[in-house]
Amino acid sequence: MRAAWAAVTLSGAKGAISGHAPFAGFRVTLILLLAAACSGERGPGAPVRLEISPAGEHTLVTLIPASHIKLNARLKPALELADGSVLRFDTPRLTADSAYFAEPPAAVLPGRHSRVRGTLRASVCENDAPVCRALVLEL
Repeated sequence: MRAAWAAVTLSGAKGAISGHAPFAGFRVTLILLLAAACSGERGPGAPVRLEISPAGEHTLVTLIPASHIKLNARLKPALELADGSVLRFDTPRLTADSAYFAEPPAAVLPGRHSRVRGTLRASVCENDAPVCRALVLEL
């Protein structure tokens, strides 16, 4: 899995805002690894992983969060496949406030597949964090 990078460029010079750049070479670029932002202090593992299993003539794809991660159920995780189709992960078991999944959400992918490729988008929260973060993983 490859996590998406978000780049933010900030200018430290007041003049750069008004178009006069006395410190034209002064620029700070922050690179944030979104997956690491969710799990950086907890270890090198990914915040989520996919489990693939047969489901009759189809494939069941289950999204398994790391032990320190909760998946936001109000913004259902989605896997955008290369062909443009989208799998939405869900499960009927939610926490009492309906904010998080109480068990790993799953989606059925038509046909038999040994591997799934695409872009996973999910909203994840560390167990003790008050705010969820966007997670984008290239599979």
